[in-house]
Amino acid sequence: MEPLSYRTLGAEASLSRRMPERVLQFGDGNFLRGFVDDFIDQMNEKANFDSSVVIVPPASTGKTGRINRQDGLYQLYLRGKLNGQVVDQRRLIRCVSRSLDVFTQWQELLDFVCGDELRFVISNTTEAGIVYDPTCRFDDCPPASFPVKLTRLLWQRWHAGKPGLILLPCELIADNGTVLRDTVLRHAADWALEEDFLRWLREENRFCSTLVDRIVTGYPKDWAEELHASNGYRDALLDTAEPFGLWVIEGDESLAEEFPAPQAGLPVKFVADHHPYKEQKVRILNGGHTAMVPAAFLAGHDIVRTCMEDPAVRAFLEGALFEEIIPTLSLPRTDCEAFARAVEERFSNPYIDHRLLDIALNSVSKWRARVLPSVNAFLAQNGRAPDRLTFSFAALAAFYTQAERCGHAYPVRDEPAVLDFFAQNSGLAPEALIAALAARTDFWGEDLRTLPGFVPAAGQALARIRADGMAAALADCR
Repeated sequence: MEPLSYRTLGAEASLSRRMPERVLQFGDGNFLRGFVDDFIDQMNEKANFDSSVVIVPPASTGKTGRINRQDGLYQLYLRGKLNGQVVDQRRLIRCVSRSLDVFTQWQELLDFVCGDELRFVISNTTEAGIVYDPTCRFDDCPPASFPVKLTRLLWQRWHAGKPGLILLPCELIADNGTVLRDTVLRHAADWALEEDFLRWLREENRFCSTLVDRIVTGYPKDWAEELHASNGYRDALLDTAEPFGLWVIEGDESLAEEFPAPQAGLPVKFVADHHPYKEQKVRILNGGHTAMVPAAFLAGHDIVRTCMEDPAVRAFLEGALFEEIIPTLSLPRTDCEAFARAVEERFSNPYIDHRLLDIALNSVSKWRARVLPSVNAFLAQNGRAPDRLTFSFAALAAFYTQAERCGHAYPVRDEPAVLDFFAQNSGLAPEALIAALAARTDFWGEDLRTLPGFVPAAGQALARIRADGMAAALADCR
């Protein structure tokens, strides 16, 4: 069976292939191809964006050859629920023109960024990608880190007398646009580059902070052969994702005109401040996961989808979301409720088996980042601890100390300091364990014993869990 390419497509190959290479994309992973490139492809079709994407893998991932052998083409399958309807869609993504290998084509990349067509730079080099590396030099070929590569490429563009670019980083770090800009400026200062270049960086380039949200599940190993046979060709770049998507970009109307996602009917919001949307996502989607998972696992569940089919678990989650988290958020309640309903729909996705034990990785730090802000905000509003989120703290302690479920041991994965704490304190009585855990300011950034009523309530919840079992305790949590 031949690989996917324009030649393999036959009659479809008559469709236009050449569009201006206006987007440079750092990252060849499943997420960018299942989210950003999907949106660009739809903007080309529906909003005359007329842009193709040049992909630069951040390292030697092996995808450069696969992308070029397939003429940049690949199939994207969106499967799940959206607005109450089951979605099972296939799209042939055509917006990728080629891939450049920075290790063998660095000079070609330097030449490319000096072209008249380039307008956007998009990246997703993981949370560790935007870091300052003082060991990198201006004349490295190529530089090691993404920000250093970008600094060098932007200097080349400035030196060629070209205008600045619009940069849309998608890394999952706070204020990703600001952090990327500051890191680039720091490297430029280290190298004592021209003041005119530094001014051009600050004034002519737009580093936009963004928030991205879509679960992309990647290459479908279990049913790829079936898809190859059905399509009549092999696609080494097959990608799968949920139909839900949200992209929040700090930018004004002029940016929305240049990047016409709304005109294409895509879920992209251009806003003055992305922070309220980040707060909404972290505290509803991620906070919902973290609050639910330890309790649901000890109640007998292994994947998220079955949790949503359990009346007690679902009631617990809905109570936490709608009664304890949403009232503390800064966006309008109606918007937050709509987002929460979409989250419940995503948790019920019949095509994704999201393992609870995978979500439970490093749950202590996740509880601090995702749940504790809602606990503090609820306390500030109501003068008392929220029942379900407090129960989630007890469930967390139970998960780390119970060690077995239905007579079988399960793995608990976290930092050594966390595992050591629970190993040394698992034999304590419920409230003593909760008090000792709450006192660990290195875990929480504060002493949770100072929260009014929190430790006694969590201690009582842990006592119920130990006495009656998690399923019964969860069913009684109101």
